[in-house]
Amino acid sequence: MEQVEESFYFINDQKTPVEDTTVFNQLEGKTIYEVIRVQQGIALFLEDHLERFKASAAATDLFLKDSDAAITQRIYQLISINQVTHKNIKLILNASKGLLIFFTKTVYPPQAYYLNGMHTTLFKMERTDPTIKTLRNDYQKAVLAEREKQQAYEVLLVDQTDHVTEGSRSNLFIVKNNKLYTSPAKNVLLGIVRKKTLALCAMLGLEVIEENISVSKLVEIDGAFITGTGNNILPIQSIGDLTLHSTNNPIIKALMSEYTNLVATYINEHQAIDPLI
Repeated sequence: MEQVEESFYFINDQKTPVEDTTVFNQLEGKTIYEVIRVQQGIALFLEDHLERFKASAAATDLFLKDSDAAITQRIYQLISINQVTHKNIKLILNASKGLLIFFTKTVYPPQAYYLNGMHTTLFKMERTDPTIKTLRNDYQKAVLAEREKQQAYEVLLVDQTDHVTEGSRSNLFIVKNNKLYTSPAKNVLLGIVRKKTLALCAMLGLEVIEENISVSKLVEIDGAFITGTGNNILPIQSIGDLTLHSTNNPIIKALMSEYTNLVATYINEHQAIDPLI
């Protein structure tokens, strides 16, 4: 069951009080989703999220009748009527019920993780179709159980060839010999923060190699971080028993700083626009 929070959400174009969540028990057939971070009342990189959402709909033969403008208006109506400044908003497109837009339970990493890094663990599992955000309760339960078992903030997925591919809810970047490594686009979910990070790498003149790293080679790396809507760029302190010094790595520090500037610029530009007009 989805955790719907605040006062109102949308079922298609109908504003609905959160006391009535029966629709979430009636989702049948194909279902895709998208999660967007709201920060200072602005839906971050909304255009990129909607582009990916539409691509997922097309790939799963789901009909999305609503325009970008209509969806944008509903999102900002929810932000306004619920008086939300910092929280994740979720879009679900379901074959039987259409488009649901709602604020979901949100837990962001503590500031200490950005300063010191966070703990991760390896987990042998692959997404069925990593390029599409589909709801899979079995997958979510398995990775949540592993995170809790290992007391890890994130689970790094390992494929059948013993290569690390991505996080359970994030993309993975590895630094080695002043180069960045990340999984090939065809093998992972194309995260929005991943996309922005690659653009920042190009701007900074950093070499990025799209290549999976073997588990056996992790002891040779200089640092690592994950990217994701709820995490931004988050450094890794440890992978299992392996300790990393990611927060001291100049490449990771530069990317974290530039990403913070990118977000600030986006917010400043969009605060000058009233999306409801």
